[in-house]
This record gives sequence, C-alpha cells and structure tokens, in this order.
Amino acid sequence: MRSGDAWSAGPLDKTEGRAALLRLVGTAEAVRLICRWCGADEFEAVGRELFCFGCCLPMGVPDGGDDGFPGQFPWNLEPSHAPLPAHTPDSCEFGAIRRCPVGHRVFEVALVFVPTEDRRIHRLTIGLRCPDEGWLHLYIDNARVLPAESRTHGCDLSVSCQCGVCTNTTT
Repeated sequence: MRSGDAWSAGPLDKTEGRAALLRLVGTAEAVRLICRWCGADEFEAVGRELFCFGCCLPMGVPDGGDDGFPGQFPWNLEPSHAPLPAHTPDSCEFGAIRRCPVGHRVFEVALVFVPTEDRRIHRLTIGLRCPDEGWLHLYIDNARVLPAESRTHGCDLSVSCQCGVCTNTTT
C-alpha cells in the first residue's frame, strides 16, 4: 500500500485494530505513539505534523529533535517512492487536516523506524487508524531521515543561503 489517499477497512475491535495498525506500517521497530507530555494516544494529522488530541502539542514529525523524539537529532524527511503529506507550516487549512473516509480527524498512530547502530532513526513510516471506524492509512511511507544540517531545504544553490537552518554556503 502506498500513502496518498488510499485507505483500507480495518477491524473495529480496539485490540485487533491496534494490531492491524502495527502490521500496516511494517516490522522494523514498531510502536504505538503515546504523547510524552500528557499520555494521550490520539492525534490529529495536519500537513506533515501530528498534534496530540489531549494537549495539542506537536510531536515533531517534520523536524525530529528531542521534543517529540527523545534522543534524536533535528531532521528533515526526504520521501522515498511515496510523496510526503503536503507541508503547511503556519496554517491549519481545512484541506491540510487528514480525515478518514467517513470524516473523522482523530487517529491512533503507529510508528515504524529503522534505527542506525547508534539508535538514531534512519527511516520513518507512520500509520494512522481511525478508532471510531477502524480505517487504516499509511500516512508517511518509509521516508529517509536526514540530519537537518545536511539538507538545503530547497534554498537557491547558486547563492549563499541565509535561512539559518541549512549548510548551503555557496558564494
């Protein structure tokens, strides 16, 4: 299954549904996402970010780092064969909020990551499950995780970058 707008029917039973969600995202290291600040297990997906439904804090999916992913470095996601969700950094436009086919916007989330030898995340897959209807969705499919300092973020490569994030210092 590829991400995008593909959904598949999943079990309505909570235990079976969570097991199906973990199977959806793969077999590397699969875990259900729990908010480290409030302990909630349901999230909204807006653009490339996941927001805790309990405390509304972002989980740090687009940029990694210690806030949402303890022990990790700030990162950028690079798509594999499937595109990343649209990036909407400063808005919660209606179209940017992910919804299941029935229209629900709150999900249980499973992460699969491929760690390096030093336990840093190398690849990331995220699956969503609608707890009300059982729908499953592959939200981010096997994206490469790159250290933030090694990426140019689409800056103009012909001039020195002034974005303050990337390392493009071409003059």
